[in-house]
Amino acid sequence: MEKKFLIMILSLFVLIGAASAVDSSNWTTANVGYETFKIPPKYENPYQSNFDMYEFDEDIDVFTVRYVNPNIMSLYGYYIEKYHEKKVNVSGHDAVHFTYYDRHDETNNSILWFSSGEEFYYITWRGHNITSDIKEIVKSSSKSKYSHKEFYDILNDEYQNYKIVNAIESQRYDSSSRDSGSHSFVSFGSNGINFGIMS
Repeated sequence: MEKKFLIMILSLFVLIGAASAVDSSNWTTANVGYETFKIPPKYENPYQSNFDMYEFDEDIDVFTVRYVNPNIMSLYGYYIEKYHEKKVNVSGHDAVHFTYYDRHDETNNSILWFSSGEEFYYITWRGHNITSDIKEIVKSSSKSKYSHKEFYDILNDEYQNYKIVNAIESQRYDSSSRDSGSHSFVSFGSNGINFGIMS
C-alpha cells in the first residue's frame, strides 16, 4: 500500500513538472549584445530591436531584453536605490530580481539582472513573478562565466562606484553654486576612479 502511494506521489510530481515545462521550439530569436535569446510568441514583432535592446513595446516595462555592460553602474545603482531586490537563481543563472509598482500605469513590474558569458543583461516584464517564459528566455542564453561570488561582487562594486560618483556630482553641484571659479572632476582609468576639484 505504501509503495502504491509513493508511486502515485512521484507520478504526480512528474506530471506537474511536465505541465509547467515550456516548449520553446517554435519561438523566434533576437540578438541582443553578444547573445541570441529566444522570444515568446506574445512578444514577437518588437517596437525596436538593435544591438543594445529588444523592446517589444514603446513602454520598456511591458517586455524588454537589454544589454547593460556599458551602463552597469548607472542602471544598477539606480535600480538598487529605487526598487525592492532579491537574489535568485533562474535557470542556473545567478540573478537579481527587482520588483516595483508603477502608480502611473497601475502595474506591478519586474526587472531581472543576470549574466551570460562575461556580459550582463536584464529583462523587464509586467508582473512580480518570474514566469516560465522568463526562465526559458534566460535558459536560452549562454551560461555565466562568473562564479556566484564574482557575479554579486561585480554588481556590488558597480553600486559602490555609483554612490561615489553621485556624491561627487552632488559636491560638484554644491561647489559650483558657491564658487563659479572651480569645478570638480571624475575620471575612470586603469587605476580606478579619480576625483577632485580644479580651480
